Amino acid sequence: MQKKLRKGTVLGILMSTMLTGGVEVHAQDTDTAAPVKETVKTSYETKDIEVEGEMKDPFGNVMTEQSYYRTGGDVNVIDRDTLEKRHYDQLSDALRQVPGVQIKTPGYRGGEYGYTQTHNIVTINGDDRVVVLVDGRRMDNSVGNVVSGRSTSGSKAVTDINQVTNIDNIEKIEVIKGPGASFYGSDATGGVINIITRKGTDKSYGSLDLSTGSWNRHNYKLNYAGSTDQGKLKYFFTLAREMGGDAKYKDGLSGNTYTYVNTGYKEETFNLRVDYDFDTTHSLRAAFNHMQSDADYPLTAPDHKYFNAADWNRIKNDYFHNDKYGDVKNPGYRTLWYMWAVTGAYNAYNKNNLDLTYTFHRDNGMESFVRYYEQHERYWGSFGGGSRQDSPVPDTPEWFEWGKANYRSRDHRSWYHHLENRGLQFQLGKSYGKHDVLTSWTYDNSKYYNTQVRTGKVSRVKRDSVLGYIQDKILLSDKWELTPSLRFAHYSDVSHVSQDGVHSIGGASSNTITPSLNTQYRFDKDTSAYFGYSRVRRPLKPNDYTAANGTDPANLQDEKGDVWTIGVRHNFSPNTTASVHYDYTRMSNAVVRYSVWDRAASDFKLKFVNAKEVKKSINLSLQHRFSPHLTLTAGYSHAFDEFSAKDGMTFDPELKWADGNVNSVINKLRPANTYTADLAYENGKLYTALTGTWYTGCSTMAYTSRRALVLDFNINYAIQKDLTLYASVVNLTNQAYETVYTRYLGKGSWPQLGRHFLIGMKYKF
Repeated sequence: MQKKLRKGTVLGILMSTMLTGGVEVHAQDTDTAAPVKETVKTSYETKDIEVEGEMKDPFGNVMTEQSYYRTGGDVNVIDRDTLEKRHYDQLSDALRQVPGVQIKTPGYRGGEYGYTQTHNIVTINGDDRVVVLVDGRRMDNSVGNVVSGRSTSGSKAVTDINQVTNIDNIEKIEVIKGPGASFYGSDATGGVINIITRKGTDKSYGSLDLSTGSWNRHNYKLNYAGSTDQGKLKYFFTLAREMGGDAKYKDGLSGNTYTYVNTGYKEETFNLRVDYDFDTTHSLRAAFNHMQSDADYPLTAPDHKYFNAADWNRIKNDYFHNDKYGDVKNPGYRTLWYMWAVTGAYNAYNKNNLDLTYTFHRDNGMESFVRYYEQHERYWGSFGGGSRQDSPVPDTPEWFEWGKANYRSRDHRSWYHHLENRGLQFQLGKSYGKHDVLTSWTYDNSKYYNTQVRTGKVSRVKRDSVLGYIQDKILLSDKWELTPSLRFAHYSDVSHVSQDGVHSIGGASSNTITPSLNTQYRFDKDTSAYFGYSRVRRPLKPNDYTAANGTDPANLQDEKGDVWTIGVRHNFSPNTTASVHYDYTRMSNAVVRYSVWDRAASDFKLKFVNAKEVKKSINLSLQHRFSPHLTLTAGYSHAFDEFSAKDGMTFDPELKWADGNVNSVINKLRPANTYTADLAYENGKLYTALTGTWYTGCSTMAYTSRRALVLDFNINYAIQKDLTLYASVVNLTNQAYETVYTRYLGKGSWPQLGRHFLIGMKYKF
């Protein structure tokens, strides 16, 4: 049904006058797939869509249950069917093939709280300022980070992507690049990962999934969905236990294959979702997510070329007596961590998240609801028996005996952290002729507790925030959509109670308004384009970027800037679709670690500062169906960053790579180019796919090789209607490669896993 054109709303007029920048007020400082299928529908009504293929809107976007949140841009959707057939181990594995998405990972399951390099970080178009959501709800905490900015890498990431929810709990994954996801926050500079969870169905069904594979991996998964009360009450739950032993990897420096010692894990999850429909517009949803993990913690892979008496004694002597830390000052330094690994180092977490949502109105796909949520997350672990000067040469008989004698059990803890969120969200959506108006307001109370294990003393940090959003999706015609929007963010003062019980207030409360404008236009049935602009603002957290290398940078301010996005989609034929996406980010106040002139010291000092940043990125995507059975999906991505000093700041003109030149670091700590290709064949009972990821332009300052080709293969065969056998092989050629680097520990510190397989069966009932 076409809607009658009306004049622009007050919001649309207001937005047109504000696109030059955001408005900010401080309380204390007044000076932060498949080929395109045409659809008859022009609305975004997607409630309870249960279709075998993709449903797309008139602009070529894949529609989901939460399409009304989007305002245009490059959107990739990974559906349940893909997740079922590919048998991904973790969420990060599913995201790797999306053009522009990269995963930084140490190669093992989990890591120490707050230590960036040992967690799984998702970046979009080279930017780790990515917001992760479950059913449209943010999963981060405003005062504490699993992935911490306190690290010397200065990561902006807020979430370990593999510690959000079990992959069997996921119906769809939306990857939204650029400002088209400004609904979710003014700090989503890179984009958004939105996870949509599974729900019950009218017809009851269940599945039992059992698998085993390399390195003593064993997975047990049970899913069940159904309904009662004549379909009004729907439920879904999943239980899973996954475990594995020490993995193997190919060392990029020596070419040898080694055991990645102390990388075993056990993870258990339980997810429950219950939906009750009172009528067509009123419903109640209750969702509970539990995850717990206990994993070994190697920190880093040792450098095996130093496994001899002379080098081992030199490394220990320099460390214990000469204060030489890091691989540059003490070659082979990272091998010291092998002592921690064999003496019981581990990390663990326990998460319990609750979401209660009452929907009271639906209009043209937009939901009006009230949501209450709670997040409780605990992280703890140990460095094991620690380092000892009397440790013998690694991997000798004496070494293993020494490891047993100094082993510490899981009862020992070196750190303990507790994060807590409670919040209330109100959303209202209403259609007025050509205008779909949506507003959402969220109050969040975030707390972070840090326990000093030796004394039992606890420090507490608390911060409140109010996040508001209003957009007007204007359907100017059946070919043109315009979405102006405004986002409001309030962050309170930070309340801090020290371990000694001393109360203090830190940070200035702030109120910011950031505008956004997005538009989509369909030239004809085969071609559409989009454009987006957003003012971005990323608030600093209480402990961001402090005490790096013993240096406390002063007066850091919130990150802010502007993001522009433009893209085109075109169907060359019913079987061939291509798209181009370009991002341009200009940050006026980016946080970066740089060597700057220190007047007090009359010297250049390495510290975190606010600087200017320009980031450019491009994504190319192609999908071609050779036949009803054979499909090729390919992609290419490239990103480039450049930082420059702000007025009154002097960067060290002689700064070289070895000293941490940020422009070199940013662009050389990731592959210059990433190519992806996926060839899938499906015919009756058989489904198989070969996936390739080719990283090129890697700097040998950071990587052990300039390029790496990683191949994955999987196959599914339904021997009966309800019984499927499957197998998968990851890193088919046993490629040596890395995705994380720090100069401190040297190249090859975090190798990716070598070739490994998984075989299993899935029974549906």
